[in-house]
Amino acid sequence: MEITSKSYLSLSDLADLGTVMGNVYHTKEEMIDCVNAFYEGMIQRSEEMKRHPNYKTGEIYAYLGLPPCFLIFDEYVAFFEMLGTKESVGLLSQLKKIVMLGRQAGYFLIVACQRPDAKYFSDGIRDNFNFRVGLGRISELGYGMLFGSDVKKQFFQKRIKGRGYCDVGTSVISEFYTPLVPKGHDFLQTIGRLAQDRQVMPEQQEKE
Repeated sequence: MEITSKSYLSLSDLADLGTVMGNVYHTKEEMIDCVNAFYEGMIQRSEEMKRHPNYKTGEIYAYLGLPPCFLIFDEYVAFFEMLGTKESVGLLSQLKKIVMLGRQAGYFLIVACQRPDAKYFSDGIRDNFNFRVGLGRISELGYGMLFGSDVKKQFFQKRIKGRGYCDVGTSVISEFYTPLVPKGHDFLQTIGRLAQDRQVMPEQQEKE
């Protein structure tokens, strides 16, 4: 799993603490390099899958026992706003190919942003996101950018923390509630423990 974030004081803490988890990038150069490396990894896996002795046309990565890979892109729109035109076009092209071609190989993109600007979700890239969720007080225009302007649904703003709307890939929009994180909870410690457990599991499987 790779994580990129423009927010230096939030997700970058994961990398600075070292023991929490690796593969977290927050500078412009690191983030662009991460996306390019993720794309190259997707291409390499696709080629390796075709050479696999158990490969069958139409089957996906899980059929061959391969694990999924995730690229989490935080502050997606904010990052694009700080890029020049050439960098923006090149990066968007890579992300578009990951979204459209990565599913069969097990390469998935997760993006988070304050406002889903249509400019950075163009050329059909938005339609290839299977799961979409909007939280908080989002404008009608924002819902249109997230779920599509042709959506015929009345959105209600309720003052409930963690409430929003989601589409799980069925084009049916329903209410969504995030888990409540108690005040004082050390989420970095929790993430670190989960990341450590994730590293231990493959090692145990190899020994078995």
